[in-house]
Amino acid sequence: MSRMEKSSRAMPIVILLLSIVGSLLIFSLVYNYLTSSGVHFPAWLIALSLIPTLLVGWFYFYSLKLQNQVSKLNSEIDSLKTQVRSLVKSEDKEEDFVEKKTDYQVWVNKLLPEFDKSDIEKYSEALLANIAKSVDIVQGQFYLKDSETGVFRFISGYAFYSETPPPEYTEGETLAGQVAKNKKLINIDNIPDGYITILSGLGKGSPKHLIITPVLSPDNQTIGIIELASFKPFENDHEELFSLLGRKLGEEISISK
Repeated sequence: MSRMEKSSRAMPIVILLLSIVGSLLIFSLVYNYLTSSGVHFPAWLIALSLIPTLLVGWFYFYSLKLQNQVSKLNSEIDSLKTQVRSLVKSEDKEEDFVEKKTDYQVWVNKLLPEFDKSDIEKYSEALLANIAKSVDIVQGQFYLKDSETGVFRFISGYAFYSETPPPEYTEGETLAGQVAKNKKLINIDNIPDGYITILSGLGKGSPKHLIITPVLSPDNQTIGIIELASFKPFENDHEELFSLLGRKLGEEISISK
């Protein structure tokens, strides 16, 4: 609290005390003057003359109490305003979330190929191509889980190059296998050179950013894996998009079987 605020609060008290002291002093002077002149006052009249001073004091303390109540009421109103603003912001955030989720769903529907899913190799190739057109990826791979052996096998790729056959793995094996086990997308930055190789007319390149998405069935089982590589970082919006894509694709594949 500043000195000015303290002094402003103390000022009415000082004025009240000075008023009382002044009133008593004036009363004392008048009383002494009259008594010295031979005029005598009964006790009740003396007490009656003190009533205005007492009323001033009572009025002051009553007004001070009202001021405190008003201050408390203003504080409660400010608190209520804050709660209302917070509620409005919360509702706005919820509306934004619903709107954004709707946008993701529209985006996912555009990525999913419209032709028959019976040929999963061609379907997944078209899916990766659609992702490449929509998102700045330079390579993509799609793996599908063998329902009998539990092994994830390479089905299709986009701009995929490898000097060795694509690896096969089960849940918990390799980074992609761990994603399959956890059923949760992973977004990796600064992957080592040579981990992924991109060939073009300009030569070889190694993307630094990798996102691995589980493809989940309606009963929340990992039935596939999508790996996407990019020279640019994947943002939170990409994570939301590909997580939703993994679930939607899992539903589509499960229905087509």
